[in-house]
Amino acid sequence: MPHLNETVYFIVNPVAGNEASLKIWKKAEEILKSKAVPHEVFFTREKGHALRLTKEILSGTNQDTRVIAVGGDGTINEMINGAIGFPHAIIGSLAAGSGNDYVRGIQKTESMEEALSLFQDNAFNTIDIGKFETNGKVGYFVNSLGMGIDAEISDEANRAPLKKWFNFVRAGKLIYLLIFIKMLFSYKPRCMELIIDGKRHHLKKVWFIVIANQPYFGGGMKISPLSKVDDGRLNVIAVHDITMLKLLTVFITVLWGGHLNIKNVDSFSGKMIKMKNQGSVKIQSDGEIVGRNEVAAVVLKEKLRVMFKGDNRYKNMK
Repeated sequence: MPHLNETVYFIVNPVAGNEASLKIWKKAEEILKSKAVPHEVFFTREKGHALRLTKEILSGTNQDTRVIAVGGDGTINEMINGAIGFPHAIIGSLAAGSGNDYVRGIQKTESMEEALSLFQDNAFNTIDIGKFETNGKVGYFVNSLGMGIDAEISDEANRAPLKKWFNFVRAGKLIYLLIFIKMLFSYKPRCMELIIDGKRHHLKKVWFIVIANQPYFGGGMKISPLSKVDDGRLNVIAVHDITMLKLLTVFITVLWGGHLNIKNVDSFSGKMIKMKNQGSVKIQSDGEIVGRNEVAAVVLKEKLRVMFKGDNRYKNMK
């Protein structure tokens, strides 16, 4: 595959993965310099900065432009929200966070070296993403949108002091398991209304509903095995009317996608989805809290150009 000479832009989140992102970037930069790859790097200073940097980079170019996130799923989420409206954007990610579900489920590179080689290729694919509206806020997600215990776990994990320690010993996923076990005894499942392409479902004692664009969430859990990023649809997984013990079984079997065989773990598919909770519960978009209680989502077909490992990619025409 011929490599390109255009500048590759990197946006580094220096606090991702308990600051492991800085070590990853240092190694990546050495490789880029050794291969004389033209590149520029920007470092985020606070939440939302990656979104603004992406817009600034893409506003200053009028040709195909590769922008790479060096961080976790939160960083790539900000980047895709900044890239909306710039059809010349081509997105990638250098995995440096706790979960890295985007790299696992969409980009599919297995090492830093493989990712850096991919970023120099002149190939891409165009994937679907989700657009949501909640509490007057509009945003976009590439992995998943969820409401229920999954959002509560994501929120607490992001704020937990222990997360830094778990990341330091390379066991970041364990913090999610510990918080999940704790919340089993405190979270109160409520009734939810789910509307998929106009069809209403009234669900009782809902633990969570996840709208998935790709199979993985929560740091490698295969929540939606049937999801594809190029089918023009979003998959919906609803877990309801089950005991705490069975929920624990769901949490274990979700690691390989076996939870779909459990009663009251329902799978749907559609283009327009609405969720409404009877009570107060948080909503997560790619692991970041974006609202409460009610959300509407729609699939945007072939909306985002991304780099990923695979044979069915398109060549950039020069």
